[in-house]
Amino acid sequence: MKNHSLKQLLDERKLWRGQQLRPRAAAGDRICTGFSALDTALHAGGWPASGSTELLGEYGIGELWLLMPALREHLSDRAMAWLNPPYLPYAPALAEQGLPANKLLLVRPKTLADQLWATEELLRSGAYAAVLSWFSKANLNDRQLRRLHIAAQEGHCWHIHFRPADLVQQISPAPLRLKLSAANQALQIHIIKQQGGHAGQQIRLERPSALYLQQTAATSWPVYSAQQEPQIQRQTLRKISLLAKTNSSAIFASQDDVSHTIASGKEQSH
Repeated sequence: MKNHSLKQLLDERKLWRGQQLRPRAAAGDRICTGFSALDTALHAGGWPASGSTELLGEYGIGELWLLMPALREHLSDRAMAWLNPPYLPYAPALAEQGLPANKLLLVRPKTLADQLWATEELLRSGAYAAVLSWFSKANLNDRQLRRLHIAAQEGHCWHIHFRPADLVQQISPAPLRLKLSAANQALQIHIIKQQGGHAGQQIRLERPSALYLQQTAATSWPVYSAQQEPQIQRQTLRKISLLAKTNSSAIFASQDDVSHTIASGKEQSH
């Protein structure tokens, strides 16, 4: 094995000192988050264009809303894959956000071994700009996490790995790890780890006012009634319209909701 001096390793950027910040990533190696405060806090100046990014927190607190600006920009020429999302992605809401259904792939492996294999193959294929993954076994070991990160680098794919918040203390090869938590009318972001830059920063992103509306069961939604006052009707319809366009949680829907939507579309087409 060829011997390398410490100076040579540092000069070739194969080794870096913990107290020395790396240069900012080139424009082609990062993706603008769409939030200036977050771009400033991230040493790369945005999301990494390839490799694993871990988002740790509860599901449904605004994590998809946080990703939407970058995903819209990043999907200009390649598709995106969803692997085992907790709920079925709702195609009309995604299309409203600029993510057309013909560029989205949904994969639902049943076993952990199949999940790991499918994710690694998708990441390494080079066919996908981004792969979003949720694993049935959240506490993956270092070897499993490292294989996914390396596959994403080889395929120049952005791997967005959603994990529970209680795994914050687990060692992970992912260069960027963020903890997300719901705040009052905002999303709180805590930078747990970022390659070449400082960690510990906390960013608060205010969410659109339409997202403050509580989502309720469809059976309790207000419906049009001739007995309602015209002003109340307009306000109700406006709230429903804003919620459908901006609420990231609407991107997920149950199978029954999707089946009903498809059936309604068929009836209208006849």
